Amino acid sequence: MKKLIFTGLLLVITTLTVKAQSIELIPKAGINLSNQKIEHFNGEKNKLNFQGGLGVNIPTGIKNFSIQPEINFVGKGTKFKYLNHSSEINLNYLEAPVLAKYSYGVGYVNAGPAVGFLIDKDSKIPNYAGKLNRVEFSIHMGAGVAIPLGPGKVIVDGRYVLGLNSLSKSTEIKNTGIIISAGYAFAL
Repeated sequence: MKKLIFTGLLLVITTLTVKAQSIELIPKAGINLSNQKIEHFNGEKNKLNFQGGLGVNIPTGIKNFSIQPEINFVGKGTKFKYLNHSSEINLNYLEAPVLAKYSYGVGYVNAGPAVGFLIDKDSKIPNYAGKLNRVEFSIHMGAGVAIPLGPGKVIVDGRYVLGLNSLSKSTEIKNTGIIISAGYAFAL
């Protein structure tokens, strides 16, 4: 009985702490300066792409720490010369990072794993990389500011994204990128 009362009391305290800190919804959009590291190839160039999505910042109850799962549409790819022609690879992903976030004043740092699902590809190069893997694993590492404005906060976020697995079964290809986004966080 004591364990049941203790567990119930702990649950009430945790709920009140989380409500006091409030969960935030963060719609955002921005750019992704993407590139690919292709094995035995030197000539990849950065490619500018769109990215946008929705995050939910959930306080953990530990001072200044929160967890921020997201769902994002992210354009990735690269530009390069192929047989004396400029070409580009366009890959579109639905990506789900889960970030650990530490806030200090208006600033914060975040990092965490992500899984991305390839939803569309476009390449002018026949048989580019053979059959592509539909799932990509990556690590996000970044920082930003959350400036109070009105009932919420304006968010400006910058991240480096490092692909962990090869996109191709025939050649080692990994996505990398720098994501810059802006959004508005408001309490639910």
